[in-house]
Amino acid sequence: MKKVFTLMTVALMVLFQSGNVEAQNREVEFEHTSWKKVLKKAKKQDKLIFVDCYTSWCGPCKMMAKDVFTQDHVADFFNSNFVNFKIDMEKGEGPELKPGWKITAYPTFLVVNVKGEVIHRIVGAYGADEFIEYVKEAQTEDRNFKALLKAYETGKRDGEFMFSYLRALRLANLGKEEARKAKKYIASLAKDDLLKKENWNIIKYFMKEPLTDEFRFVLANRNRFAELHGQKEIDDKIYNTYSKKIESFQYFYPGKGREYDKAGFDRMIQDLQTSDFPKATELIAIALQNEYQRLNDWSRYATVVDGALDFALLKNYENQFRYFDSAASMIAKVTTDKDLLTRALRWATYAADKEGRVEHKSGYLATKAKLLELVGNAEAAKSAQMESDKADKAAEKAGTKIISIPAFKMGGMKPAKKK
Repeated sequence: MKKVFTLMTVALMVLFQSGNVEAQNREVEFEHTSWKKVLKKAKKQDKLIFVDCYTSWCGPCKMMAKDVFTQDHVADFFNSNFVNFKIDMEKGEGPELKPGWKITAYPTFLVVNVKGEVIHRIVGAYGADEFIEYVKEAQTEDRNFKALLKAYETGKRDGEFMFSYLRALRLANLGKEEARKAKKYIASLAKDDLLKKENWNIIKYFMKEPLTDEFRFVLANRNRFAELHGQKEIDDKIYNTYSKKIESFQYFYPGKGREYDKAGFDRMIQDLQTSDFPKATELIAIALQNEYQRLNDWSRYATVVDGALDFALLKNYENQFRYFDSAASMIAKVTTDKDLLTRALRWATYAADKEGRVEHKSGYLATKAKLLELVGNAEAAKSAQMESDKADKAAEKAGTKIISIPAFKMGGMKPAKKK
């Protein structure tokens, strides 16, 4: 009996240990040798080479190493299909190989053939399944980066191909080249060709500039596009394109010969004013608020915000209360003009009264309290601040309190002393 028990114990231990082995993550098996030897091994095995170009300080590189390359199905895919090579681009052979491989960002992942030619490149960190799909394209003769580039250079230009090519440029982090070639292709199309199904993904993902005849065609023919692709799809494209453009005007910083495109801004406003786009007035209100803030023209700034409130221009804008609160807060910071402060108090009161989420309401009430104090109504300011504190405690109790994290203070970074 004792012997049987011992045998059962040993069997269970073996099963337990084998189970643990199965549970362990397999990893991508990277070569840690010279590039010359990696090429030789790839030729011998007739495999493509997958290269992980990293640096010791690169956070996304570490994430890929820890969270992606340690997953079983990722390891199985790379180990069976490639000779895998991992190289620090700042050490060993890295600096020598970097120029030829045109490495400008990390992580960069290359797929290289047995001749040493880079046929595919991916820049950035991705989830496991998405990353595998991008790498699989290197194994397809007509979809890897090298093949797409060759087809483009020989004149291929149909919509489906151009989408694949522009997408490959984006994956390779060749943003300027992507933007230039997308713009050139879109401008080459007859206006009605923009309506073709094969060109929609190019419009959706690569048409970024609203101040072009092609985008104006999309805006003017919004309903025709909606019949083909759905109303939400086209409206989201129009709105997001204008929003990005408004941001570029808002955060414009002069320098290196760059000048603010005032004519472009005015034309954008004109295009929106003459369109039938449902959210045009919302975009105009946001753009003009930013513009007059840039110019420090607080009288016109207040006129825009007054108009947005009086005519309910932002009634469907998801951040309308934040719009009015931030505008009120801005006036409180930049002027002592009693009329402007009184107008700002109206915006702050509207935001505080209409906001139902206590975590936001507390901040809006604080803005209201500040403005009440600035216009000389100390008693009402005290009352509003008490309401703000009450809402803040309610948010904390509900676990929804918004905690502000101060920005890092830059400066104090002295260069190393020369020996």
